[in-house]
Amino acid sequence: MDIANQILNIRKKHNLTQEEFGGLFYVTRQTVSNWENAKMVKAIDKERILGTMKRKKTIIDFFTGAGTGIVAGCLFSPDSARRTAAIFVGLVMICIGWYKKEKSDREVFRYMKEEDEYNF
Repeated sequence: MDIANQILNIRKKHNLTQEEFGGLFYVTRQTVSNWENAKMVKAIDKERILGTMKRKKTIIDFFTGAGTGIVAGCLFSPDSARRTAAIFVGLVMICIGWYKKEKSDREVFRYMKEEDEYNF
């Protein structure tokens, strides 16, 4: 069920007019009408998607940055099993970051394509 229908159902379940429902959230009756007609849903969905993308970018940056730091830090340390393990862990982290970046890019392009199709 989409957000517009959920708002409408909640309002009707509690026998509230749009004006009364709007009063609970300090918005106008027109705003509630827009919500119920899904005019605001697109903007809310866009903000939700952008927030998700931002969180994913933070995770990607962590993996690639930390992995790079680990590998770079090991370059000047003496040869040992610990150094080899740390380099391996660093390389794995970099690969995870690259994989997540590729996956995220595909999602962004798919979202952009859907946006283009929706706007035409």
